[in-house]
Amino acid sequence: MKPPFVELKNITKYFSQVIANKDVSFAIYPGEVLALLGENGAGKSTVMKILYGLYRADSGNILMDGEVKKIDSPKDAMALGISMIQQHFSLVPAHTVTENIILGNVHGRIDRKAREREILELAERHGFDVFPDKLVRDLAVGVQQKVEILKALYQKTRLLIMDEPTAVLTPQEAEVLMRFVRGFVAEGNSVIFITHKLREVMEIADRIVVMRNGM
Repeated sequence: MKPPFVELKNITKYFSQVIANKDVSFAIYPGEVLALLGENGAGKSTVMKILYGLYRADSGNILMDGEVKKIDSPKDAMALGISMIQQHFSLVPAHTVTENIILGNVHGRIDRKAREREILELAERHGFDVFPDKLVRDLAVGVQQKVEILKALYQKTRLLIMDEPTAVLTPQEAEVLMRFVRGFVAEGNSVIFITHKLREVMEIADRIVVMRNGM
């Protein structure tokens, strides 16, 4: 078996006196979809926000290639090839699709048309019907999610964390997302799929981690 891409070891997180995660340990391997399953409040999103650098664990470690990594911010996570698509998107509505994707990733003089062609090619390669020159505020929620995914792909992510990704999608959009996930992991990347929908888990997951009461 391949070595894990990322390992979480004994992650514990408190909010005041409330335990959000207690001694959580699991690994994610290249080329697999790992489903993180559990009811609301089970600690799924919290442990993933720790991996993505939005929260800091009170104890425990994150390892890559057997080495402990310090992830203090999403910028640190993205530098390691880890991205997270949260339930509430972090897009700028007044900017175009292209502007949102390259924001913070491209510096100096920008050839807008060249960047738009680059984004269109990226979208088409992954089966996404997205127009690079459209303003985000004019896009349906399902298309905005695709823009978030394209932003992660543009940053060369190798591990994509998706928090309840089908909650905002129609059944047809959900099927497009599932096709993308299968293609993405077939290239040797990894996906963590946070959900409480068992049908989706059985359809897409290679392995399942069940969380309850933060454990």
